[in-house]
Amino acid sequence: MNVNKPLLSAKRIVIKLGTQVVIELAGQSADQFASERLAHLTRQCAALVQSGKEVILVSSGAVGLGRQALKLTGTLSLNEKQACAAVGQSLLMNAYRELFAQSGLLTAQVLLTATDFADRKHYLSVRQTLETLLKLNVVPIINENDTTSTMELQEERYTKGFGDNDMLSALVAAKLDSDLLVILTNVDGIYTDNPTTNPNAQRVTRIEHFQELQQIDATGQSALGRGGMSSKLEAARIAAISGVYTFITSGINPEPLTPLLQPLTGEMPGTLVLPQASLRGKKRWIGMASGYHGIVVVNEGARKALVENHASLLPIGVVAVQGQFAAQQVVSLQDERGMELGRGLTHFSSEEIEKIKGLHGEQIASALNLSSPDRHELIHRDNLVIFEEYGV
Repeated sequence: MNVNKPLLSAKRIVIKLGTQVVIELAGQSADQFASERLAHLTRQCAALVQSGKEVILVSSGAVGLGRQALKLTGTLSLNEKQACAAVGQSLLMNAYRELFAQSGLLTAQVLLTATDFADRKHYLSVRQTLETLLKLNVVPIINENDTTSTMELQEERYTKGFGDNDMLSALVAAKLDSDLLVILTNVDGIYTDNPTTNPNAQRVTRIEHFQELQQIDATGQSALGRGGMSSKLEAARIAAISGVYTFITSGINPEPLTPLLQPLTGEMPGTLVLPQASLRGKKRWIGMASGYHGIVVVNEGARKALVENHASLLPIGVVAVQGQFAAQQVVSLQDERGMELGRGLTHFSSEEIEKIKGLHGEQIASALNLSSPDRHELIHRDNLVIFEEYGV
């Protein structure tokens, strides 16, 4: 039996290249494009395309290349990082163009912001463009537009940006109905603990249920990138809830895409995360919306009603609101311990929720100074995705 059968059968594949894969560490800064490594990798991508598969790349590395070109050292300001991204994007794309041209393939640069996914009209437009590029046998190369969207370059608790390219790649895979998400990083999969600090850490070759991840220490991040293992697990969760397999493996090793090209009978050289369920249509957009606009914290009674009774969220179950958002925007639902329960499209703004949290339905009109509110649910069940229902 081929242990990599899901990888071989995948038709549409999103491949995320981490910073440590794209950039060679030179001295104390990441300032060299890993030409030889990327030459091997792009040849494997070309082999996938030539075998009839569709390949989309999500690539990091622009800031590092821009830093080198601009000869900037030390800690960079946000504006300097944006300048590096602007310079580095053209260098990165030119490198990919030359590498794929050796296999007779064209590439296309696609720069996205969170708005392109959070706004449904923008999302549908992006999807149509990518679908057309794939039909034309072009390899799309995607990155967040760091010159206008700053989230990937800074730390925030919640955001209107992607946060890192792990999340971006998962959203692309989920929203393009991909079969497989491949995350190439500097480690060869998910471990039970941090292998750099715990020699007894064991690599997990297959994850069938996300409950298996609860005891895994995913803290810390790589020397160059912003993501770390926790963001890769979150990316795998997003892919899983959309019916997409995720394969996390080392892009530093030679020929990292071999498991996608030929049958393997031994141990899987990485971690394969199986899909849990498949959201469709509007619920997929809500559940995977990048950059939720705020957080709604619910009490234990509301948590049970949402998770166990498949109920709508009522104001009486809300204990706190974080962030500012308008009605009809996606928010994250969390319990009082800070665990995310799911995502929903709120009927009220953050300002309105502050006024009606903890209230019964008949008290809403008075609190909002309305003759009669058009509904009492804060988030209706039809506009709500609870992750536990999908095993993630």
